[in-house]
Amino acid sequence: MTTPTLPPPFFTGKHILIRSLSPALDAPLYHSWLQNPVFLPYKPYLKRLCTTPVQLFSYLTLQAEVQPLLEIEGLVIHKKTQIAIGMIGLAGIDRFNKKAEFSAGFVYGHGTHALGEAVHAGISLSFEHFDLHKLIFYVSPDNEQPLKIMQRYGFQHEGCLKEEILVDEQQRVDLHRFALMRRDWAESRFHQRLNRIAPLSHT
Repeated sequence: MTTPTLPPPFFTGKHILIRSLSPALDAPLYHSWLQNPVFLPYKPYLKRLCTTPVQLFSYLTLQAEVQPLLEIEGLVIHKKTQIAIGMIGLAGIDRFNKKAEFSAGFVYGHGTHALGEAVHAGISLSFEHFDLHKLIFYVSPDNEQPLKIMQRYGFQHEGCLKEEILVDEQQRVDLHRFALMRRDWAESRFHQRLNRIAPLSHT
C-alpha cells in the first residue's frame, strides 16, 4: 500500500499556510471537526451525509475525481504551532459564469491575524488565481458573527432562502445569501480591514 504524501502548501503567509485537503490524511480530522458546533456552519449538511470518517473519506475522494473540480478545499495550518486550525473552500464552482460559493470554518483561534490572513488569502486567491467573477456566501441567521461582517462591510444581500438546508431530521435552516464581485473587492471596506490586520505577503 502506498503511503499518502502531504500536499505542498499553495499559500504561505506570515501567520498561516494553506494546503490542499488530502482525503486519506485529513478525513478523520475533518470528521471530528464536523462534530464541533463552532465548525459545523462551514458545511452543515456533511455531518448528516457522512456519519463516519470512512464515509467522509469516500465523499472527499469522489469530489477529488470530478473533473473539472466542483469543490476545492484548503486546510489552514498555523505556521508557528503547525496545528490545523480550520478550512477554506470553494463549492459549486461554475467555470462558465465564473462564480462559486465561498466558505471558511475554524476550530482554533490562534488570534485575529491568523484567521484574517486565511480569509484574506482565500478571497484573493478566488479572484486572482481561479479567475472568478463572483463569490457567494451563505450565512444562517443564528451565525451572528459572519452575518454582522456581511452586513457591516457592505456585501450585497441577495435574499433570504427559507428552510434551505436540512440540518437533521427535524430541523431546516434559513440561509441569507450574500455576494462579492471581483470588481468591488479591491476597494471594499472588508478588503481594507483585512489589509490593516493581516496584509498578504505570500510566497
